[in-house]
Amino acid sequence: MDLESLNPQVFKMWELQRNGGPDFFQPSTREDIEEIELLVERPIPEGYRDFLLKYSAIGGSIEVGAYFFPCNFQKKSVIAGNLSLVPWAKMTISAIRAYCNPHPDFEGVKPRISRELLPLTRDNYSTLLIDLRPESFGNVLYLPYVRKQVFGKHPNYGWGNVGYVAPSFTDFIRELGTEAELKARYPHRVA
Repeated sequence: MDLESLNPQVFKMWELQRNGGPDFFQPSTREDIEEIELLVERPIPEGYRDFLLKYSAIGGSIEVGAYFFPCNFQKKSVIAGNLSLVPWAKMTISAIRAYCNPHPDFEGVKPRISRELLPLTRDNYSTLLIDLRPESFGNVLYLPYVRKQVFGKHPNYGWGNVGYVAPSFTDFIRELGTEAELKARYPHRVA
């Protein structure tokens, strides 16, 4: 993946994050990726793996503004935004542990996100996800809120709350843009 040619605005956000120092950017290692795969009990998509090894993380930048993406839910299509986007691997490991494993403070609440999904972040109670199911492996999805409930066990919290973003991680990165750009590209979507 050549991030600069794929999406120059996202590359600029990556440079800003990388230059922020270790509080804002840390490299992802092969060992981190192995731990992710151990936790999700399957391999991760190659495009995401390659991104982690070469670029590690991308956070949204207010200055650049390219942290918006099109998202299709069952009942509506929207333009969504997420400043966290793609954290480095150790932060994703933390998200997997928090959302896919039993939570000590919420007895009986496990998992909060399906084990068939790889949650990328957990800091805003929303998360981008990578689909790990065989029939839709690699799709990028979005869950705008993570509830303190068991995913799929409540009528108001399950697959109907998950929006489709892109067919692959690379397509997701390519599609990121500013809110104004996406409103112009998709004029019938709700922002």
